[in-house]
Amino acid sequence: MTPTVFLDMNETLLDLSALDGLFMAAFGDPGARKQWFGLVLQLALTHTVLGDYRDFPALGGAALTALGEARGQDVPDNLPGDVAGGMRMLPAHPDTREGLEILRAGGARLVCLTNNPQAVLDAQLENAGFADLVDGAVSVDPGRMLKPGQAAYEYGLSRTGAHAHESWLLAAHGWDIAGAKAAGLHTAFVERPGQAQNPLMRADISGPLPTVARALIGRLGGQA
Repeated sequence: MTPTVFLDMNETLLDLSALDGLFMAAFGDPGARKQWFGLVLQLALTHTVLGDYRDFPALGGAALTALGEARGQDVPDNLPGDVAGGMRMLPAHPDTREGLEILRAGGARLVCLTNNPQAVLDAQLENAGFADLVDGAVSVDPGRMLKPGQAAYEYGLSRTGAHAHESWLLAAHGWDIAGAKAAGLHTAFVERPGQAQNPLMRADISGPLPTVARALIGRLGGQA
């Protein structure tokens, strides 16, 4: 069977810094965007552990409320809608297309696997300029378990007919790598500014995206 490489979207392939202007206008600090997305992930992890499913847009809105409270600033009424719209229009990182082309040329089947709802994922692919390189696009939302919950990766496997032992997750988040490893997938960590691996559950390979893509393809020949 053709090996499947599951692709994380936000921050791994898509550049969230495109939202910095919205947060600068709202809070006078472009760094507020990083604080906001950190709160999104914190809320996602919290509710996943609690078994209290909330979809990613709901978490994004709640994180804006938490951000305003943490900063002691009002959240403009238009900001939730502007951020939600901006998430659909995120540009790809400059090296994204190169990395995906290497993976495709090496014989991998590429499938996006994201916490975003399907409508957001579809819009991201349409606007980011690499939809032609992707073989499938799966939101974990219908499975009602966000990554890094093990069931989220199992849902992706079931949707694509892939098997964990011959599949990979490519991501720029240590928590995503850890979740995929727990589900039995091979893992590849994409080094992005400000991102770090979980030292207790490191990826099988790591580096800049093109480097990781070449190393991953090199591993496929000897993969069981």
